[in-house]
Amino acid sequence: MNAKKIIGIMLVSAILLSGCSSRTVQTESSLPETPQTAEKIVFTEEETVTEASSEETQGKFEFNPHVYSAQLAKTVPQEHWDALYSLCDALRAGETTFKCADEKAYKWVTDVTIMCCLFPAAGLQFNAESSDGSPAFENGTGKITYKTDIDEWKKREADFEAMIVDIINSTVEKDDTDFEKALKLYLYVAKNYTYEHEVVQWDNYVYKTFVKKTGQCINFAAVYAYLLMQVGVDALPCGTYDGLCHAWTYVTINGKGYHIDTTWALLDNYAGMEQVYLDYFMMSDAERNSDNCLVEDLTVDVLPGIWVKYTDVSYAATDNSYNIRTFSTFVSLDEENKILHYRTMEGEDKELRYDI
Repeated sequence: MNAKKIIGIMLVSAILLSGCSSRTVQTESSLPETPQTAEKIVFTEEETVTEASSEETQGKFEFNPHVYSAQLAKTVPQEHWDALYSLCDALRAGETTFKCADEKAYKWVTDVTIMCCLFPAAGLQFNAESSDGSPAFENGTGKITYKTDIDEWKKREADFEAMIVDIINSTVEKDDTDFEKALKLYLYVAKNYTYEHEVVQWDNYVYKTFVKKTGQCINFAAVYAYLLMQVGVDALPCGTYDGLCHAWTYVTINGKGYHIDTTWALLDNYAGMEQVYLDYFMMSDAERNSDNCLVEDLTVDVLPGIWVKYTDVSYAATDNSYNIRTFSTFVSLDEENKILHYRTMEGEDKELRYDI
């Protein structure tokens, strides 16, 4: 078993949990037939409120089956991306074969971790094998065998797409800047998801978190990254084994890297809190290290080798332009003037210009 597989199993078994109890894997339970309606975050002058919304209007986001990270593409070759998108298209159509350049690309795109993070509905829904005993990959063709009835799979996948579209269109707008998208989705996760303190018995750690709205650090890191990639923001789930074993999201905005930790932002973590802490939004390496989440041996789940230190690509976060710490909370967002209003723990109202 290669290192990638070992790490993937360890992740699914909750090795990267911040004080989280370990998890076991079992067959998934039945899921609701229709996706849950997302709560829309409405940015007012004084406070953030929520309202249900599932309207379909023109100019909205559509589901993107081909999510992409330019940061990941520095390490993952184009033929791997081509194979991934061919597989995603085949899965959406209920097909059992897809185009694939070579066996290395085949192994990467059919890896459980890759599917869970980059096409969550398909995680653990098929086997990387043919149905007739022929080679799983041959002559530029990859083969898969579904674990469930194809019609059931296609309904599951269509429901997932509808859920994702509802979430992003209820939370962000197409003309938002990447900073605004990242902040709004950070607030969305913080307000709508809860932390799972008990043993989590889920087999797909990303898809189930979207559906159940509960999980642990590894779950939220991947969920947040996937939502960001859906709206065109470069993001990847990452974590560390040094110091406090924990997972979060590495985000690239305006060409600069940042660490964003939705787990520690959850309102569910803080009894009686009504506003979201901004301490864990757009963090630098130094700030991440100060929380005992040491980034020297940073891991990225979807890297072929997991460990960043074995690549020539920098996953550094050195910019402190958005440093809002010491338990300051979100108040409002003035998108016209590009001003973030926040409140310190002493009750002092302050602002940050984010068009820098």
